[in-house]
Amino acid sequence: MSNALAIAAVTDSLVSLLGNYLDTSLVSGAHVSAVPPDGPGKLANPGVNVFLYQVTPNKAYRNADLPTRDAAGNLLRKPMAALDLHYLLTFYGDPAAREPERLLGAVSLALQAQPTLPRSLIQSVQAATPYLNTSTLDAQVELVRFTPIVFSLEELSKLWSFLLKIDYVLSTAYVASVVLIETDDRVPGPALPVLSYSVTAQAPSPPVITGIAASPDATKPIVAGSSIAINGQNLSPPSGGTMQVLINGTVVPVTGVTLTQITLALPTGLASGGQVAQVEQPLALGAPAVVHPGTGVSSNPAPFTLLPQVTTANAIAGPGVSFSINPPAQVGQRVILQLVAQAVPGGTNLFDAGTQTASLATFSIPTPGLASGVYGVQVLVDGAQSPAGPQVTL
Repeated sequence: MSNALAIAAVTDSLVSLLGNYLDTSLVSGAHVSAVPPDGPGKLANPGVNVFLYQVTPNKAYRNADLPTRDAAGNLLRKPMAALDLHYLLTFYGDPAAREPERLLGAVSLALQAQPTLPRSLIQSVQAATPYLNTSTLDAQVELVRFTPIVFSLEELSKLWSFLLKIDYVLSTAYVASVVLIETDDRVPGPALPVLSYSVTAQAPSPPVITGIAASPDATKPIVAGSSIAINGQNLSPPSGGTMQVLINGTVVPVTGVTLTQITLALPTGLASGGQVAQVEQPLALGAPAVVHPGTGVSSNPAPFTLLPQVTTANAIAGPGVSFSINPPAQVGQRVILQLVAQAVPGGTNLFDAGTQTASLATFSIPTPGLASGVYGVQVLVDGAQSPAGPQVTL
């Protein structure tokens, strides 16, 4: 592919190509220039002027090099710009002797007989022009081809009145296609050959969680420090596979695995309230085998509730109740004290400790207006109600 000097190399090569044909034309002394027709540069007279007035993306190659980088940003292939160059050829000479028309005929014949730039011509131009010595247009895969452009009268009028702003002279236009420009970025070499391979298959039988309970006694509440049993189907991994359990997105060690049950001890640090468990069976690939997260199959997310425990409770002056809970209430959790009158069936009294602004395990809550008696102490943390706790006498 060619580098950023390709556009200049095409222009100078076109000038050289036309100059070779004009040497044998019928107009004595004709030569080729390459300056803006309305600029201060000296136009060929008699002769032909080459002016690059527009550059457009080549439709065929526009997206041929995408993507150039992978998801990590590593270069896959060099970025490439594919361009078409639009040239205006203007002709000058003695109108009475029809020199412009004779030059137009010579150029039309030249570009019909030689519609592509020969690599040998490009190489000679690059070698003879100092600012093109490092051009690589001659190494481009596609040859640059010149095709006539047909202007409508309106397009021709706009070109001369709006773009050039000078009086019209005899002219024609050609498009040079295609010019392929690549960056100088280094592309990594091809991947090493595969010395060995291993093909594995996994049946699409994802694990399914049907319920979660305390273990080994499913009738007990799930509290801090409990072990739980995850019940379901297809819980053990297939032969040679792997399995892991996530609690709230964190992998937790398991103590036992069967096809229908997984047992594990709850990790420390869980807050009271709703929790989510999920079983994953990622693939272990390679030699030695390495677990690849995100592969394989996963179970449905299964919710369960971690209940708070009232560890101590005492009556305090005021009157009121002081109590401690495990796990501690976390920031943003709402704590409500529930006192159950032992002498009055269904006699429940609630006292709001509010939403916590800091992690807290011990509370002292006033109980104004509460009748004297024996009360069972329970606590609700974000709606999760503790099992029956100690009693206090007020």
